[in-house]
Amino acid sequence: MTSLRKVGQQCTNFWIGGQCQKGSNCKWSDGTTFDYTNFRNGNSGTENCILADTKSGTWSTQPCDTKSCIACEIKGAMQNCQDWMKAGFTDSGKYTILVNGVETEVWCDMQTYGGGWVLFQNRLDDTESYWDRKWDEYKNGFGDIDENSNFWLGNEALYQLTNNQKATLRVEMYGDRTPNSKNATDFWFGHYFEFKVGPESQNYPLLNLEMDWAHPIGNASTAWYDLTCSIGSPFSTVDNIHDPVKECVTKFQMGGWWLKNCALSTLNGAYTPKDWNNGYGMFWIWDGSETILHPRKTRMLVRTTVE
Repeated sequence: MTSLRKVGQQCTNFWIGGQCQKGSNCKWSDGTTFDYTNFRNGNSGTENCILADTKSGTWSTQPCDTKSCIACEIKGAMQNCQDWMKAGFTDSGKYTILVNGVETEVWCDMQTYGGGWVLFQNRLDDTESYWDRKWDEYKNGFGDIDENSNFWLGNEALYQLTNNQKATLRVEMYGDRTPNSKNATDFWFGHYFEFKVGPESQNYPLLNLEMDWAHPIGNASTAWYDLTCSIGSPFSTVDNIHDPVKECVTKFQMGGWWLKNCALSTLNGAYTPKDWNNGYGMFWIWDGSETILHPRKTRMLVRTTVE
């Protein structure tokens, strides 16, 4: 269905590769016959070739020399958004990819920094609580997969997407809600390479994350006080705390993150922190511990590393 939705952005009708003789004796282009018909009301069925309407899905017959779009089968399952880009799909939107053999709907960002990104964290506002979600919610994901919705794709999907291939993490932060902030409307982003999350049997740890400090991409990390400090940390939720300092989750409201003696960034923390000045809730340390950001909006994306 993803393919047909994408076709429908540019075409109102497309050939489906079927022909009928006066509305019956229908065959596909490979010669196999079929009985199913979905002709729209009023269709005469006097022509041979079948067109499908991209909005209603109903069929009509037209002369076979009529110029129109055609839907082609794409061989091989798409494993990520990069695969869709390579197949010629360049519009951002919902796509279906195969994650560990399971068809999974994801949001693909096809415009940002070369495109091909799977959006796995989208946090727009405080309408959805993140910090107090339970283990299974983070494992399987929550929220509607849409660029205009708050969601987390799921730790299992994130593990599968980073397990057997080199992956890049992109972090985006929009604005700073800290009272009297001088950065209220600024934008920060950063690219982290060799991004790897471990399996559930190890509590979905952040196994690896690398920053090219000599030539950093983005402005989110200007010193070592950043997400890289969580390398090796297991994932913690309110019902499955693996941080030796349990207050990091229960008191400081940092749940839904890679924690070990708390962390220097927790973008799934409580949207409104109990303390704006001490790294509680949803925050990111920027500029070498000099500034604590409380972003208004965040996005986290993963992409197979482009060599």
